[in-house]
Amino acid sequence: MQKHGIGENVNQVDFIQGAIEAALSRLVPASINPPFLTVSSRTDAGVHALHSSAHVELQNKYDVMYDSSSLIRWANRYFTRCGHDIRITSCVPVTHEFHARHCAKSRTYIYRFLVDKLPGSNSFPISELDRSFHIGSSDFDVEKLQKALDVFKGRKDFQTFTPNKKSRKPIRYVRTLNYFKLEKSAPLILDGPFVDNFHYYHLKVNGKSFLYNQVRRMVGALFAVARGRITEKDLRTMVQVPNYKNWNPRATAVPACGLYLADVEYDPEELKRCTIVPENCAVVDLDNEIE
Repeated sequence: MQKHGIGENVNQVDFIQGAIEAALSRLVPASINPPFLTVSSRTDAGVHALHSSAHVELQNKYDVMYDSSSLIRWANRYFTRCGHDIRITSCVPVTHEFHARHCAKSRTYIYRFLVDKLPGSNSFPISELDRSFHIGSSDFDVEKLQKALDVFKGRKDFQTFTPNKKSRKPIRYVRTLNYFKLEKSAPLILDGPFVDNFHYYHLKVNGKSFLYNQVRRMVGALFAVARGRITEKDLRTMVQVPNYKNWNPRATAVPACGLYLADVEYDPEELKRCTIVPENCAVVDLDNEIE
């Protein structure tokens, strides 16, 4: 089943947020307050989330904690029964001081793309469909892309790389990229049909936070440099003169299919400080409850 990104429509179970909230609303004993998930990062439709995080407040009439391990098993059984390709991999009881979004130290995104080894290849691996972006090799220079990555590194104003959207709050356009690098990758299925016809790459970027569409636009601009549609000087101008009007029309934001939220990182000491030790609290084991 294909999933939408983590969106705001909590009434639709096909949204990941809604599916998780639906699972938590069926806990036994039930939570007194409706479970509302606060996610660390929102992803658009078509963007994949390999590893994300969220926090939720749960309180039952017995005023006891839910056992983390049994909650994971209980929720994942629910997702399996409903056919949702979602899995909870860890669950940590935390204090009210912890906030999934604000406490995040950094976020890592990957953009996955394939380049033809020979021009004009029409045979595309089915395993890569909707999971990567395909680029023809006839005009794509990987070395130009590699060199242009340095333009983005460090603390920059990225107003050029986000659409002009109305917002009730002032938008902070200055962001810091801890790294932005190109890595060679491999096919998702090593022995699948046509997999040897392509070179596989990941663009990997890490920062505390990103603007709406920032990663897809940065990658699109890099691809435009690699294909000779804009120069590295054009790219520097887009960064050094930040304004949404300065987006070069010869560059195009890349499709969502190749973008992955790979990880959300937290400071281990901060997380430890906010963690509630179960030994000091009464705990309910969901494995012993009737669903």
